[in-house]
Parts: sequence; C-alpha cells; structure tokens
Amino acid sequence: MNTFLFRILNPLPRFILVIFSIATLSSCDEFVTVDLPTSQLNGPTVFDDVATADAALGYIYAKLRDDVLLQGNSSGIGCLMGHYADELDYYSSGNLAPQFFYQNNVLPTNVTIRTLWNGSYQLIYSANAVIEGVQQSPSLSEADKDRLLGEALFLRAYLHFYLVNLFGEVPYVVSTDYVTNASISKSSVLDIYSYITTDLQQSATIIPSAYISFERTRPNKSTVYALLARVKLYSEEWLQAIQYADLVIDDSSMYQLVPVSDVFLKESMGTLWQLRPQFSGANTLEAQNYTFTSAPPPTFALTPALVSSFEVGDTRRINWIQTISNGVDSWYHAFKYKAVGNTGSSVEYSILFRLEELYLIRAEAKVQLLDLAGGTVDLNIIRNRSGLDDTPFSNQADLLYAIHQERRHEFFTELGHRWFDLKRSGTASNILGSVKPGWDTKDLLLPLPESELLLNPNLLPQNPGY
Repeated sequence: MNTFLFRILNPLPRFILVIFSIATLSSCDEFVTVDLPTSQLNGPTVFDDVATADAALGYIYAKLRDDVLLQGNSSGIGCLMGHYADELDYYSSGNLAPQFFYQNNVLPTNVTIRTLWNGSYQLIYSANAVIEGVQQSPSLSEADKDRLLGEALFLRAYLHFYLVNLFGEVPYVVSTDYVTNASISKSSVLDIYSYITTDLQQSATIIPSAYISFERTRPNKSTVYALLARVKLYSEEWLQAIQYADLVIDDSSMYQLVPVSDVFLKESMGTLWQLRPQFSGANTLEAQNYTFTSAPPPTFALTPALVSSFEVGDTRRINWIQTISNGVDSWYHAFKYKAVGNTGSSVEYSILFRLEELYLIRAEAKVQLLDLAGGTVDLNIIRNRSGLDDTPFSNQADLLYAIHQERRHEFFTELGHRWFDLKRSGTASNILGSVKPGWDTKDLLLPLPESELLLNPNLLPQNPGY
C-alpha cells in the first residue's frame, strides 16, 4: 500500500496536509480496499471546524482540476474523449495518454483507464468521508452543514455521472466502509441514474443559491439544477430536463449569455461553475494543452472535418479556433482559452458548467416532446448569439440534427460532450465507423480495468468485446 500526498489548492496548516495524506492512503490497484484509518479525518477535529471541513472539500476540487477526470491536460476527459470521437487528430510520436483513445484501441490493461477509474473512486471515497463527517459533527452550524453536505452530495453524483457514461454499469459507492466496498457489485445504468438523481435532489434542498465566493469556483443550487437537467436529458426524461433547465435560465439576475469572445473569461455571467488555476497568476491547463504555434502540430490538432462543419459567419469559428500554417498546409487548434501560462494575473478559469448548455438541453427536450416552436426558439437564441441566422429547419428530425450540430460547435474539446452526444443519440457507430479506422461497436463503452476485476470478481462480467 502506498501513500500519495497530493497538492492542494492553497498552502494550509501542516495538520491539514497530514489529513489529506492519510485520507488518500490507497492501493495502486484497488480503491475499495481502502479504509479510513483512525486519524484526524474520521475523528471529531476536522468536522468540528468549518475551515478544516472546507479544506477537506477543497482537496477534492484540487484533485479534479489537477489529476482526476476534469484536468485540462492531455489526460483529462476533454482531450481523451475528443480523440476517441471525431474532434482531435493525434500527431505525436510519443506515448501520450490520448494515443490509444485516438486509435480506438483501449484495452483493459490501459494505464489511463485504471487511472480514470481509481482516481474517480478515490474522490468519491473522499466525498463520502465528508458526508459522514459532517453528518456526525456536533459543532458545525446547520447552515455550514447544509452547504458542505450539498457540495459533497453533488460531487458524489457528478463523479458517478462520468463513470456510468464512460464504463456503463459500475458500483455506486455511498460509504467509507472498506468491508462493503471490497466486494461491491455493479449497479444497472437505470439504477445509477436513480441514485444520481436522489443525491442531486437532496443536494438541491440544502445547498445555498448564493456562491461561496464571487468567482463561482464552488457549485451552488443552480449548478445542481444544471447537472439534473443534463441527467434527465441523458435518461430521456424530457419534461424534467426542461423543468430543471428553466430553473437556471430563468434566473436572469445571476446568469446571462455573453458574447462569444467573453465566454471563457473568469468573470463571465454565463458561467455556473469553474475551477481556479492551481497557482496565483496562472491560467488554464486547457490553454497550454491545446495551443501550438508551429506546423505540423507536435501533439494533436482539431480535425479538419470539425473545422469545416462550421457555417460561414459563425463567431465561434472565428474566436475559438486558431489556424497555424507552414505556408503549404494548415492545421487548427482549439482557442477557447487564450492565456497560456503564468501571465501575472489569471484571466481564465476552467469552466465546467455554462448557461449555453441549459438552452440546448431545453431545446432538445422540447423538440423531443414535439414542441417544435419552443425548441426552435432556444436553438435560435444560441445561433443568433453566435452570429448566425435562425435555423432553416422545421421538422423534428432536422431540428434534432441541428441541435446536435450546435452542441458540436459549442462544446468541442469540453469535457467529452461530443462523445457523450454521439453515444446517447445512437449515432456513434454510423459517424465514427466511417472516419475512425479502429472503430468497433464495443467501443461504445470503455473496458473495466483488468486489475479491478481480478481483485473484485463481483465487478464481472467485463464489458462486451474486451
């Protein structure tokens, strides 16, 4: 068993650092063998004080940003699933994490797969430790308990949402009991969505509407509603998707669409939740990861098919894509985040939820319910804000296609949106089969890590085809 001492958001007292090192004691191969040792983290000290309880939550946000799932580098889900789908072409001769995703040749022994799985479940474990500690705390105020529990429940649901969409049936882990977790079984996708909904609905009843800080770096009630809207869209519960999207869109005093050129600035009124860079004065990992200045690209670039799919006059094509040429050929990189490195003042944070998604969720759900006029209005709001005329389409099939194209152009390289849209719409095989030589229908799910199946046979069977 190894001890990992992870970086945290800001310098903290030494005893907090010790808490984090103890809390993340883990096997390299199996998250569920971990029990929280008798220590400050499962004793009274941490959760008797709101500052130390907040630090325990802050650890989860820092890990999401720097190391697990949401990081903006080549190991993050945006880059990995951009290669897995049809957003990014891979050029590197090195063994970077996206290589096997680009080739659609991800095996159960793949290190990145194991890292995605273990890192996500370690943070779920940490969220459960916060939930249990806060619930048992005799001294936290009710207001502090509600906020901390609301955030931890949201994080647990959010992590499981990505796991179920990447791997299919997975365990839904709700405790720190290592005896139970060591032999835990998978839940059905339907049940996982039910558990996610329960956690989010509970979170929504207690998490504050107000942000903890003006920078929107911690989720609030609207963020919970936004994830609920996404969950209901994915599970085809159209009416509920609309209802949750309404709750965010209608709060115009808090959220407003901004010009395309301002979407990724840290002060954007369209942002629901974002993560601050690790270091003061630094900017996003996304900007460092996707930007290149010489041709041909050293690592990866946007696919020509994606770039050519934008309509003439689309301001997203103008503002969010940069062309790099060697005088003969041209390549393209994502240019949503423009500030690279430490500029002395952070101008961009990594955005996880933004208002545009809620409009497109509502548009799709309305069209699915045959409210074609209502869906068209929402679609055109996003098109018009992007410099485009109203959609020419009017029937259900064409409007659904147009909405998915709008999502493709709005969310490219962001957190796997394109891949999940292809998968949930049932179009992945038709679209990727013609452009990805390594594509196979088994690729609709990633393989479960082989090391986990060996340690816990209750996770069997392996996903089909692996």
